[in-house]
Amino acid sequence: MTTAVGRVGNATRSLLIVVGDHSADRYTAKIIERLLDLDPELQIYGVGGHNMKAAGMELMLDSTEHSVVGFFEVIPKVNYFLRLSKMLQDSIKERKPRAIFLVDNGGFNTKLAPAIRKFDTTTPIYYFISPQIWGSRPWRIIRMRKSLTKMLTIFPFEEGLYNSQNLPARFVGHPLTTVVPQLSEVEDRESFCKRHGIDAAHCLIAIMPGSRKGEIREHMPVAIDAIKMLLKHRPKTSFVISVASHKTRQMIADSLEKGFSKDELCELLNKKLFVLDAVENYPLMKNADLAWAKSGTTTLEVTLFGTPMIIFYRANWLSYFIFLFAKTIKHVGWPNLLAGKYLVPELLQLDCRGEMLVKYSLDMLDVPALRNDIKAELLNLRKELGSGDFIENCAQELLAAINANDPNPDTDTCR
Repeated sequence: MTTAVGRVGNATRSLLIVVGDHSADRYTAKIIERLLDLDPELQIYGVGGHNMKAAGMELMLDSTEHSVVGFFEVIPKVNYFLRLSKMLQDSIKERKPRAIFLVDNGGFNTKLAPAIRKFDTTTPIYYFISPQIWGSRPWRIIRMRKSLTKMLTIFPFEEGLYNSQNLPARFVGHPLTTVVPQLSEVEDRESFCKRHGIDAAHCLIAIMPGSRKGEIREHMPVAIDAIKMLLKHRPKTSFVISVASHKTRQMIADSLEKGFSKDELCELLNKKLFVLDAVENYPLMKNADLAWAKSGTTTLEVTLFGTPMIIFYRANWLSYFIFLFAKTIKHVGWPNLLAGKYLVPELLQLDCRGEMLVKYSLDMLDVPALRNDIKAELLNLRKELGSGDFIENCAQELLAAINANDPNPDTDTCR
């Protein structure tokens, strides 16, 4: 494993951070920036992505390149995760960080914490964006309670859940309520469409296939089938595909070339079909009439803009069967989970097909009143999530832990 060095220094006062995917990389970068504002001498190192490195962290490894979802999707990368775990444990033994900050990435981090506790029983371990034990595999709380110092939760109800299980917890706010701007702060439809050459009079559908290679591989053929069918019903429709990273851009391009003939692609591309980088996600989400969003954080982002959506997801079948066995909730999409009811369609596995996307799309597009009702309920969910400042709250929690674990308590570290 190679090391890409960012902010380097001695380990006198250091913090280890472990992040696994693109979303967490973006959120954690903001926490890093705030930590270094408060304590410029703090040395921060760990694994994550380029946003964390740019914020000032010494990046030991870009772990976002190896992000996976699903039980069996992990199998081909078992050796990688074992090596990563050993590398992190060795770094803890050598550098002796004052605190450890685990972010999301439940499949890996919930195993890393107990492994650390086998040789280090004192270093504070804080966990941000908790595994969804209330949704599946609730028994994980036993292992977490033994190894974690504190859980920093993103939903208000999680604080009470963990505290009731004797794991100290604090609701610090959801990253998206801080990161996602208010609707009035985002570019309007006329400007957005003009900038990208999109016909503003067309119905606009945002397509969010995911950020992982497996998600692109599974979801793009479904989306392409739906595009073809929907254009037959509604020719005046434009589609915008969101690209999460430069690594998935080529996969999306390959999918388009495979799914459309050369003539079809020439007729559609940059006329009715557009491919935009993720930096355009927020104006896209705000201005779309409808979103096709893969299950996950993306659906929560779309929720905060009040945009009606259809949630779709297809995974390895064995992973899906295990998920069905382990889950304890009725819905999987964030808007439905938060609303406590079936607010927007969820198309999973066998239902994740082009014709189903088209069916539900037409149901929504043909009934403006239905879209307006959904929009109102989604925006209400944004209010319910609150506006806790996760950046400040996480930074203060971590600095308090670092200072409490400082072997030189007389040193002035307040800034």
